[in-house]
Amino acid sequence: MTTFLIFIVLPVALIVLALRMKPLIPPDERTHDPLGASGAAGGMFGSHGLEADPVSVREDTEQVRFDLSGLPKRE
Repeated sequence: MTTFLIFIVLPVALIVLALRMKPLIPPDERTHDPLGASGAAGGMFGSHGLEADPVSVREDTEQVRFDLSGLPKRE
């Protein structure tokens, strides 16, 4: 009976409770952050107040070249 309560009833009750909870941020003020990572990071590290970049831009970097000619040959 205890196993049934822990593994069936408790998860179902928590899922129903989670679906009925009122969101902390009204829907019209939400950003496009489905997992809430920016809100969690703002709570942990303090919010910087800047808007997120609408498009991420790849950083211009040069390909790294390794010069291995000075090493001895493998045996």
